[in-house]
Amino acid sequence: MSQKPDVPPSEAVSAASSRIMIMESLVPVAVNQVAAQMMGFTDRLAHAMFRLSDQSVLPNEASLSFHSWNHLKKNATHLHRGVVGNLGYALLCEIAALDKSRVAAADLMPSDLSLVSLDEMENKVLIGNIAQAIELDNAAALVALNIRLSRLLQREEISVGQNPFRPAVFLRATFEAWCKFHPQEASHRLILRLMRPDVFVDFGPVLEALNQALIARGIVPDLADVARSSRTVHKPAELLPDAERRDVSLQSRLQRWLHQVSAEQGESMAVRATETGSADYAPALSATSSALLDYLTDIQRTSSAAATPVVQTTATLRSIPLQAPAGSLTALDQNTIELLARVFDFVFGDPAIPDQIKHLLGRLQVPLLKIALADKDFFFSESYPARRLLDQLAQSGVGLQRNVDAEDPLFKLIEQIVERVQRDYDQQIGLYSNVVSDLDTFLAAEQCAEQAALTPRIADALRQERMQQAQAAADNDVASRIDGGEVAGFVEVFLETQWTRILTMAHSVAARKPEALEKALKAMDDLIWSVQPKVSPEERKELVGKLPSLLSLINAWLNAIKWDEPERVEFFSNLVERHAAIVRVPAELSPRRQLEMAVNIAQKASDRRLSKRAREHQEQPIDQFVHSVDSIELGRWVEFVRANRERIAYRLVWISPMRSRFIFSSRAGSEPLSMTAAELAAALREQGALMLPRESVIARALAAALDGAERAAG
Repeated sequence: MSQKPDVPPSEAVSAASSRIMIMESLVPVAVNQVAAQMMGFTDRLAHAMFRLSDQSVLPNEASLSFHSWNHLKKNATHLHRGVVGNLGYALLCEIAALDKSRVAAADLMPSDLSLVSLDEMENKVLIGNIAQAIELDNAAALVALNIRLSRLLQREEISVGQNPFRPAVFLRATFEAWCKFHPQEASHRLILRLMRPDVFVDFGPVLEALNQALIARGIVPDLADVARSSRTVHKPAELLPDAERRDVSLQSRLQRWLHQVSAEQGESMAVRATETGSADYAPALSATSSALLDYLTDIQRTSSAAATPVVQTTATLRSIPLQAPAGSLTALDQNTIELLARVFDFVFGDPAIPDQIKHLLGRLQVPLLKIALADKDFFFSESYPARRLLDQLAQSGVGLQRNVDAEDPLFKLIEQIVERVQRDYDQQIGLYSNVVSDLDTFLAAEQCAEQAALTPRIADALRQERMQQAQAAADNDVASRIDGGEVAGFVEVFLETQWTRILTMAHSVAARKPEALEKALKAMDDLIWSVQPKVSPEERKELVGKLPSLLSLINAWLNAIKWDEPERVEFFSNLVERHAAIVRVPAELSPRRQLEMAVNIAQKASDRRLSKRAREHQEQPIDQFVHSVDSIELGRWVEFVRANRERIAYRLVWISPMRSRFIFSSRAGSEPLSMTAAELAAALREQGALMLPRESVIARALAAALDGAERAAG
């Protein structure tokens, strides 16, 4: 009799289906990340096109890039929608290719790939080159995602080429969206030349969001465990959690420096390196003598009992090698003490941290030294509880005022945490994890209350963004109709000043009343048609028949925006004269007259293009500050300078869906700041604002310490 399978076939199919459903749930995560960056991407792409049109020595290339830039500036939202739609479909197709029980991706994609043109092959190569550069820039997060997906699908390995969320899929979806957006074939090769990694969307946040979504489902939360347990892993730097991958090169430098210094001092360190370059720094608790630990405990007890405040100095740490019991310090211990002292030097020198917080952090020097001497992971893991505590305390202290109020709830909590660590760190193994959790809980509760208080401001900012989008769409609607130079001058002015107001109103309610936008656009088109020359008697007869209802409709729209100025009477007077002249025109225009009209229209269109280009040149260029605003993330601290030169740190607490508006909050009792993207970029450019580093304090401190050590050694 055959043995009954452990898992019934129906349950196995169900489990496989659930895994694919989890994969498909990642699609909106990736699409939302790309959608949030689309405005920044199209701005960078437009800038690259305009720069090429200015610098190219080839007339055809300059003309092509200028027209592509013009088309993109006017219709960017259409490209946004195309990319998002294409990307969602492409990702689902890629996921289907991994599901053996479902239709292969090839069946979902357009058929007849038997004949692939040379152009298509070249496009594939260009996309592959861009994708490879993006993969190299994001190797750690991409490999981490590969591992998590392989665990999800219960496969031994998933390569980058099999990963549905690899950069090539995003690039191909964007390229195909452009081909539909701008059918002119010559522009297709242009887009692949300009869509460099620094122009394309930032792939880091996409991979970060995907990894975090899988972690939230319990799928390989800690890749460091995989690195330690798996013999098939060859690049531990690529397996670190996303928060730690930025520190990989720093860890390598740290290992190299500690190894070199100890070797010079004749000290044998417990450093193990695999053939593949993996290194594991292990100071070894046994190397730290009990005499040294007792001495450190005495120092801590004395400093805790002292009534005088701790000074912002590392003199206590640096005095330990001179005063410790003879023979209790190895060369490795001395290096560890010096490295921690340099970390605290950096913390004490950070101008963003208030002095009162620095005094409190100074009281943690000896407890953290005992941890650093005893446990390798303090320097090498950002998630290590004791290290994370110092980082969190320093980071949360940034938001406090320069003269901290002793009754501030956050300051009181930090003070209590420091006192608890000084008192209990020898007795409670899980102390650091507990106090970090307490601090995280407090900050999360504050942020929830903050969000609730900001609800009216957020609603107002959303309304302003919608109106801004409506205004931009209205401007594009009008510009696309008058750029050809065929619209009479007085009608141009009317459309640009008054009808854009009507279209803005119509666009703002288009989601609820789409017919309003359709009617406003049709009325504009009918108005433009009515003032154009009518060559045949039939056209003039049609004009006479349409005029009463057209004029009535235009008046109704103008009443809706309450335009009652004298200019309204003047406009309709000019309109009547124009219509009368069109009706009276001879039955047939002479060839000379037709040529004159064509020349005038062409000249007018040329003048408009030159004027528009001149205005674009005068606008603020896309620079590093614009890019900084495009990539700013929630939680980032920005220091703003007041009129009295006082500096106050604000935390970014809200970003609008189109990233055109930002809200910052401060613990200093100041009103929240609501800014547009242009205002924030201008503040950064004019040094009225400064983005504070987002990297952890200890990571920056270690980097600075190693820089100094390497300079001294070199």
